[in-house]
Amino acid sequence: MKNLLIIFFFLQIATSSIAQILSNVDEVYPFQEDLAAVQKNNQWGFINKQGELVIDYRSDLVVTNNLGNSSSYPVFKNNRCLIKKLIDEIYYFGYIDNTGTIVIAPQFLNATNFKNGHALVIAPSKEVIGFNKLLNKDIISSNIEEFVINTMGEKVRYLENPFKYNLQKRKSIVPPVFHSKFIAPGIVAVQKHDMKWDVYQF
Repeated sequence: MKNLLIIFFFLQIATSSIAQILSNVDEVYPFQEDLAAVQKNNQWGFINKQGELVIDYRSDLVVTNNLGNSSSYPVFKNNRCLIKKLIDEIYYFGYIDNTGTIVIAPQFLNATNFKNGHALVIAPSKEVIGFNKLLNKDIISSNIEEFVINTMGEKVRYLENPFKYNLQKRKSIVPPVFHSKFIAPGIVAVQKHDMKWDVYQF
C-alpha cells in the first residue's frame, strides 16, 4: 500500500509539471517574428514562444496568403500586423504592433504587409474640380492614390498614379488592386495608365 502511495505521488508530480497553456484552438500556424497566429471560432490571436496568448482573439486581423503554403493566416512583418475595419460598407486597413495596440489607424483602402521597413497603401483622395451654382456645392472628383509608408504610417513616397474611384458607387468588401510593387529594398515599380512601368527610388 505504501509503495502504491509513493507511485501515485510521483505520478501527480509528473503530470502537474506538464502544464497546459492553451486549449481548444482550431489551428496553430508557424512563428513569424516570435509570434504565431492561432485561430479559434473564426477569430485570431497570437501566442509567444512560451505558448502564452499575448494578443487576444479578435476579428479584425487580416489573413495573408503565404507563398509555398496553402494556408492563409495573419502575420507580423517589421513588428506590424494588418487589421481592417468595416466603415459604411467599405473596409479600411491599418496596423497593430506586437502588443495588439493600433499604431496606424484603419484609413487605407488597401495595404500590404511591411517589408524592409516599408509598405504600399492605397489612400482615398478628393479634389474640387468645380462648383455647381444650381446646387450651391463643390463638384468633387474622387480618386485613389498609392504611397509608400514607413512603420509609423508616414508617407515617404507618392507613386504618381491617381485613379478615378467613386467610393459611394463602389461600396464593396473587395479592395482596389495595386498598380505598384516593391522590387528591391528602397526600389518600387509603378504601372502607369498606359500599362508601362516606371521605377523609383525612395
